[in-house]
Amino acid sequence: MRIVAGKYRGRRILSPKGEDVRPTTSRIKETLFNILQRDVPAAKVLDLFAGSGSLGIECLSRGAAHVTFVDKNRESVALIRENLKGMDGEYTVINTDFMSALNGAAYNGIKYDIVFLDPPYASNMAELAIDFIIRNGLLDEYGIIVFEHGSEKTYTLADKRYKQRTKKMGSVTAEFISRRRLALMAGSFDPITKGHEAVLDEALARFDEVVVACLVNPDKSYTFTSEQRLALVQAVCSLKKGATALYSEKYAVEVAEECGASALIRGIRSENDREYEEDMAKFNREQGFDTVFITPEIYGDISSTEVKIQLADGNYSGVPAAAVPLLQSQEYRLRLK
Repeated sequence: MRIVAGKYRGRRILSPKGEDVRPTTSRIKETLFNILQRDVPAAKVLDLFAGSGSLGIECLSRGAAHVTFVDKNRESVALIRENLKGMDGEYTVINTDFMSALNGAAYNGIKYDIVFLDPPYASNMAELAIDFIIRNGLLDEYGIIVFEHGSEKTYTLADKRYKQRTKKMGSVTAEFISRRRLALMAGSFDPITKGHEAVLDEALARFDEVVVACLVNPDKSYTFTSEQRLALVQAVCSLKKGATALYSEKYAVEVAEECGASALIRGIRSENDREYEEDMAKFNREQGFDTVFITPEIYGDISSTEVKIQLADGNYSGVPAAAVPLLQSQEYRLRLK
């Protein structure tokens, strides 16, 4: 077994004797790192069931900032140290069980960019490790978990805040688990305006997915029905990759939790808006959700109230083009009278 790429490309890695440790083959390792190649440079890496240390050593060769090798087997730890001899780079080798290592990382507030999990295939240790890592926030915002298991086994991630990519490689399958970059953009959208659209466009540049939620404010009276407001938002979202729309009568944080959002999007038009939104952001943070404020460079000063006045005069300049056909229909025109 050899290092596939990087500074120490071609260097031989000693493999353990016996059947207790199952090293990742060079072919599988090459496939894994073809997927991970952009994530490795300057990464903080945890090789949790390290065995020979092959995966973590590959990361060191490719420019990782630091690799932590963990294995409870003393012979494996000795082998890792032997394989590391003469290699540059920052690393730590720990002889302990996986849960003790994870507890230590959680206690010290450590976050990782890449976590490798390659435990004995018959065990459920990886599932326990994944659950702990997610619950205790050990994965960096853009971090990734790589879980190897036998292809006869299936694994489905339950946490909606994370996404899973499965790569089958013959008898071995790897799960690539990372945080979904999903945000919730909530509002009344009575109706959706070009200002809302500008906020959505910027949110989509920052997140993989944005859910636009038409909600209900009991202190407001609406010009358009809930069905009409949702239809307008759906028309706009249908033309934007990664955007979806829904209607709910629940609080924004409840909807965010249901759809697996990691943040709430709020558009800011003025400093007066910001003061109110800061108070709301504090409340949302207490519920476990960050708020991302966006002040669009264009159409940032448009309000739904102003747009409705324009619409009553037949002026559609303040609404997204995708919503205009609906607003021109008699069903919508009647609501403006």
